[in-house]
Amino acid sequence: MSCHVARRRVEVERRLRRERREVSHALETTDVELAGFAGTRPVELVDAAATEATCRLLARLEDRDHRMLAEIEAAERRLATGAFGVCEGCAAPIGAARLRVVPTARLCIACEAMAESCEIGQERRGA
Repeated sequence: MSCHVARRRVEVERRLRRERREVSHALETTDVELAGFAGTRPVELVDAAATEATCRLLARLEDRDHRMLAEIEAAERRLATGAFGVCEGCAAPIGAARLRVVPTARLCIACEAMAESCEIGQERRGA
């Protein structure tokens, strides 16, 4: 492993650890906020609607953070096994610039574009 590659790997590991801490903190905060709403009984209909909307938003944020944490863990596993930076779609190297921007990237830009176009097509067909 060249010095440049080793340095890049250390940078990615640091970034993933930082993102893991941030996402974990966000999850903890969301859990505390959701727990604060548990068992509260709003006095007025407006309070009930606001509480319900807030809880739905917090639940969506929590789901997003769980997905982000799973992606971070998957990237850490790829780093540990030597599969980091290899596209899961075509097995080509994922560009360094893409990995700097999205260190959890599983797909190269071409495969990502193809996957997104397939998802959009499925949404349009109602699948």
